[in-house]
Amino acid sequence: MSSSSDKRTIALLSWYNLTSSFAGNLVAPFLSIFFYQLAGNKFFQTSIASQSSVIVSVVMGLFWARLSDVKGHRKRYIQLGILTGILSSIALSFVDNIETAILVQVLGAFTGSASGAAFSALLAEKLRDQRGSRLGIYNAAGVIGGFTGSLVSGLLYNTLGFRWLLRLNALLSIIPLFLIGLIDEDQNGNNKASLKGFLSLPRIPRRFWKLYLARIILTLPGAFSGGIFAIYFVKFLAGPPEAWSVLIAVTTLFGLASIPYGKLADRLSTRKMFTMAGLGWTLLYLGYYLSPNYLWFSVFFVIPVWPAFWLAYSKALMDLSDESERATFYAFEGTLSTIFGSLVGIFAGYLADQFAPRTLFLLSALAAVAGTVAANLLLEK
Repeated sequence: MSSSSDKRTIALLSWYNLTSSFAGNLVAPFLSIFFYQLAGNKFFQTSIASQSSVIVSVVMGLFWARLSDVKGHRKRYIQLGILTGILSSIALSFVDNIETAILVQVLGAFTGSASGAAFSALLAEKLRDQRGSRLGIYNAAGVIGGFTGSLVSGLLYNTLGFRWLLRLNALLSIIPLFLIGLIDEDQNGNNKASLKGFLSLPRIPRRFWKLYLARIILTLPGAFSGGIFAIYFVKFLAGPPEAWSVLIAVTTLFGLASIPYGKLADRLSTRKMFTMAGLGWTLLYLGYYLSPNYLWFSVFFVIPVWPAFWLAYSKALMDLSDESERATFYAFEGTLSTIFGSLVGIFAGYLADQFAPRTLFLLSALAAVAGTVAANLLLEK
């Protein structure tokens, strides 16, 4: 790619991330509360609704990823996923019970899963040099979009209601659908691939397994507690919905730390970045557990730990994907992560019903300690 073409591609990817993050964050702060209300205030049913599309996503995600590697045309699969998300948001805005919400989630996963691995592969192909720094710029654009979307969501939630937020999300998602079509794409597909090759797993570099084991242990805190944050803030700490949306917006804005974190990821080892994230998460989840009200909870919530982990992990995955079939490799990793996250999330929903949901924060802090130790033992210095 020439320098001008390179800059154009990075600009388009950044605008894509900004607009899709804005649309997504209009609904993300309150989606779990919407499911919680449809489920009759039951955490377990809420977690089922949130994770209901897992099996379909796992199977179809691998199918679409392999098709993307064989046929090329990453953009077509990304656009199919975005279009499915638009239709799913519209359908979800009309449901009035948790069973129908689950059905919408499952049906949407058949083609909605087409975009994930294809986009990760496209991003890796376009960001071949200075990946840490460029990922920082790309993520910063998403932070800006997410910040503004979250800031607006609280006001619109109280004035329009969540169902209209879903419809507005669908309308605004047309913009990233258009932007992705403007990105130049190299056709690297292998149209002569056999059926046997089509159904096979990708080449998995041996270094992946230690990296991934450290990843799943280190992200246990989010898997345990991620699904209850909004519910706990609004329903248990009596925080106003507007305060929650502002908190999400500020937290998202603090994600601009992805820019210096990206530069740091180019200089430091994955092991050091994971250790930094693990120690940060330990302090954060202890803070959540000890917070007596939503104001103290907010103080801890805004601290930007996630970007340190995610940039280091994304960069490591991109480097590994150079040795494999990109989309299928990302789908394989996504399959493992989806199954893991869903099982832990459903189990966490059960625990939250049986015990106080606050207990999950203490478990998450312990898991963060375990993840920090695992990263130091498993990853190279």
